Amino acid sequence: MSIKGYLKDHGICILIFLIGMGITEGIFLLFNVSITLQIFVLTVLFLGLLAAGIYDYSRKKGFYRELEQKLQQLEEKYLLMEMLEKPEFLEGQIFYNVLSEMQKSMNDEIFIQIRKNNEFKRYIETWVHEVKLPIASIRLILHEYKGTSARILKEQMGRIESYVEQVLYYLRSEVPEKDYRIAPHSLKKLTDQSVSENRDSLILNRIKIIQETQDISVYTDEKWLRFILGQIIGNAVKYKKEDSVLRIWSHQDEKHSFLHIWDNGIGIATEDLPRVFEKSFTGKNGRTHQASTGMGLYLCSTLCNRLGHRMTVESKEGKYTEITIEFCDNEYLDVLR
Repeated sequence: MSIKGYLKDHGICILIFLIGMGITEGIFLLFNVSITLQIFVLTVLFLGLLAAGIYDYSRKKGFYRELEQKLQQLEEKYLLMEMLEKPEFLEGQIFYNVLSEMQKSMNDEIFIQIRKNNEFKRYIETWVHEVKLPIASIRLILHEYKGTSARILKEQMGRIESYVEQVLYYLRSEVPEKDYRIAPHSLKKLTDQSVSENRDSLILNRIKIIQETQDISVYTDEKWLRFILGQIIGNAVKYKKEDSVLRIWSHQDEKHSFLHIWDNGIGIATEDLPRVFEKSFTGKNGRTHQASTGMGLYLCSTLCNRLGHRMTVESKEGKYTEITIEFCDNEYLDVLR
């Protein structure tokens, strides 16, 4: 708050005071009051106004300066009220009380929305678990049948199950600490399991598998990583070409292990590469080929970040796509060991 702004805000009051001083001077002249007394009275009035203005300005300036500084320093602006002290002057107290009531009302509304959101999430989780039961039953029934038609049905059931899993992991990705368990796992075993889970789709689409994953031990969550691999393999199937190949291999250095999943499918457009991990981004492939939700790679990237892994993608349109998952060592993993 500047002095200029303060004087402008109190301009009417200052004008009224000056008019009052003028009237006082007129009365002094009317009654022939001595010049010495006139100067003394007007000086006292002026100094009183000046002292009151300086006092009022200093305490208001202190409050508003603190308000502006804390507002600029805070990243979470909604916590401002927790950092402020109630001012002494009346206007500031009214302002403080209004903000307090607004914050209380906002917190109540946020709590109501969070409760509704949690109830909806619980319902969706329950629905996902319930719908997985008939899916598992249908899979068991289909095991009794052989042939191309049975394999097509198995593939479609696998796609349905994949979409259901997407819903479940999307919900869990927001509060991952309640669901994952970090432990050492063999990369070869995990990739073998993921390929086996998607074998019907891979066989039906005649995709050649080259499995060159080493028996490297990495710290991760088995269930989450298998979901991530399933999504990547599913994308390789969805965006395949003739004579498709899916190659999976790994390597490691002193502090990092790397898992590569490469396919010679239709690839990703260059302009889409920076955005493939964005939520609901479908890109050129999602618009021109099979319908896409834009959630698969977003979930994979999100879950990798939650697990402390790093996912990158490299692609050339019409040639190939390669996704790399980097498993990093850190102090937390040293404690686990």
